[in-house]
Amino acid sequence: MSFGAFIVAMTIGAALLALWAGVRFPRMGPNTLAGALIQVALALAAGWFLVPAGISSVVRWNETSGPLIAVLLFALPALIYLFLASLWAMRVLQQMMRGARR
Repeated sequence: MSFGAFIVAMTIGAALLALWAGVRFPRMGPNTLAGALIQVALALAAGWFLVPAGISSVVRWNETSGPLIAVLLFALPALIYLFLASLWAMRVLQQMMRGARR
């Protein structure tokens, strides 16, 4: 499997896991737009700052399996959290639009 195919498969898998969590636990997540936007900002910050630091530290453990372990420990959960926070924001916006309808 090429690197590009792995990234695409991991991203699709993360999106499906986030969708499953959002459907399976519908009451999980914020109820206000501010709360949803805070979750999205936290997910972006985690992906921007924590993932590179975690990956660079784990890759040094083992040259052969270090990159895969780092991706599964840091990148995959960060992607899942980003997709889930986006789903929560869309859900809150949908509820706001439903409430605005006459």
